[in-house]
Amino acid sequence: MSDQFTFTVTNKTELTITELWVSVDDEEWASFNLGDSGIPSGETATIAWAEYTNGSPCEWYISAVFEDGSETESALFNFCKEPALTIG
Repeated sequence: MSDQFTFTVTNKTELTITELWVSVDDEEWASFNLGDSGIPSGETATIAWAEYTNGSPCEWYISAVFEDGSETESALFNFCKEPALTIG
């Protein structure tokens, strides 16, 4: 049994999400590896947190970057209460 925590991201935009960034303080950011295909429009991906985040708080800022280089505003998200995120 894995202790790794996961969450899902559903892309409801017209563009592929190529990068997903998270931050505890909205200043220092870390990215998730979304692979070569990213998260295509209309798709849902399951993403695993790195083990070092296991002792972290539930609330993280999150931002997505799209295939055209545009990005979402960072938004505070509680991953303990809502492990399913929809972008778009």
